[in-house]
Amino acid sequence: MSTPRLAAAAGSVPGAEAAANVARAGGNAVDACLAASIMAWVAEPFFGSIGGSGFVLVRTPAGEIEIFDGNTAMPHSRPAEPGQGLQRVYFPEYADGMYTGIGGGSVGVPGILAAVHRAWELHGNIEWEALFADAIRAARNGLPMSKTASYYLSVTWDPVWCKYPAATQIFAPRGEPLSEGEDLVQSELADALELVAQRGPEVFYSGELAADIATQIQADGGFMTVEDLSRSEPLVRQALISEVWGWRVDTNPPPAVGGAVLVHMLALLHSADLKDPVERLRALVEAQRMATGYRRERYGDPTGVASAFQEAIDALNEGRMSTRDSIDQFTRQTTRSQETTHGSAADSNGYVCSITESNGYGAGLVVHGMMLNNSLGEEELNPLGVHGLAPGSRCHSNMAPTIASGPGVVVGLGSPGADRIVGAIAQTLMRMAVDGDSLEDAVAAPRAHLDPRPEGETLCFEPGLPGDKLSFKQRPYDDIHMFFGAVQAASVSDNGSVDAVHDPRRSGGHVLI
Repeated sequence: MSTPRLAAAAGSVPGAEAAANVARAGGNAVDACLAASIMAWVAEPFFGSIGGSGFVLVRTPAGEIEIFDGNTAMPHSRPAEPGQGLQRVYFPEYADGMYTGIGGGSVGVPGILAAVHRAWELHGNIEWEALFADAIRAARNGLPMSKTASYYLSVTWDPVWCKYPAATQIFAPRGEPLSEGEDLVQSELADALELVAQRGPEVFYSGELAADIATQIQADGGFMTVEDLSRSEPLVRQALISEVWGWRVDTNPPPAVGGAVLVHMLALLHSADLKDPVERLRALVEAQRMATGYRRERYGDPTGVASAFQEAIDALNEGRMSTRDSIDQFTRQTTRSQETTHGSAADSNGYVCSITESNGYGAGLVVHGMMLNNSLGEEELNPLGVHGLAPGSRCHSNMAPTIASGPGVVVGLGSPGADRIVGAIAQTLMRMAVDGDSLEDAVAAPRAHLDPRPEGETLCFEPGLPGDKLSFKQRPYDDIHMFFGAVQAASVSDNGSVDAVHDPRRSGGHVLI
């Protein structure tokens, strides 16, 4: 048996298989990760979509890091009044109950396709069309609904999808929402992806697909135009860097907030006592409280995230901030369970790629099989108020695709899970860097999360952690659980050996080719 030259992990088994097929065709880690991302639009349509957002993080064999920002943006067109085209809905059975906004006025300008294309232009090794082959085939022929997708559909069906005929035709072809294992066939999406594969992203941003997207949004009360779509472009950003425990961590920079919170949290943990299990858990909880509380107090305006983050790091370096500080804002607002997915890949030549993407909760609108995001309706992503973002500015995001370089190894990793994203990544990194755990053990290790609520903080934790030793309201879990994220990770060692692991908490997959 030959030595694997590429490893990939994805949020679904079809995503991992798409990465494998691209690798067999001569693709590198970037190609493989992009193919898995595109497959997510078919296999995980509630968690990633061509009509959604995402960030592509690439490390080249020379060690250079680039981040392609494909986050959703506020249209340049303005609503007649704030809230135009928004329907506020309640999910009683999801995330312990939550509100969000759907409809035409909730759709932000999608950016993930532009980011995927730019990353491929600069780093891809195979033809653009080849990235789409598996996704088109799966959409046309159908694939089984995953357990995670069927659960999400069941709890959001009444508030969202049943209101939109195009969605019901796909997800309830026989009148009832599809259940786990039933075939999900998306023939219109297959046709749309085929157009994008053959003609490039222009057909989505300025061609006939763009025209139909804008028409449907406006028919549902929204205000986005074809011109708004045509102005979308990926931004190439420099990574936010943290150096902890002998590792270098590159992650998503401002104006996204996920990476800033991760670096802040790691800096707090770096100076904490991590030897004793109880003190380690206490430090983890306090670091999360401090970093997340600071985020909610200071990161309201996306344009001010970078300066506010630098103030936090300066305060840490000067000893003016520690895990013993407290910020009441931590309990005033909670970021609920925005749906995301993640994929990572690494190859023996030294390419590493990490992609996190999201469709929010979905606007309800489906155009040519393409699900549209509801970024402008997500209250936690719009701290300036409904439609309060400046024209063209990017929405807030918790997404934090990450690449970590340690002694003799480089690891790409990330997770879905809204405000649990950062904790999942930080705890996985801590297991590798501090404890020397293998990739598999670090990903599978038990996790904790301090859940902020107006009625009081609740410490959620998996078996194996001494949560009962801390003085918080307790919510112990009987087993590992998808609540705590789903880290998908891939690595390459200095000797060229590769590895990948998918998180057992969700319906993911990994391959070594």
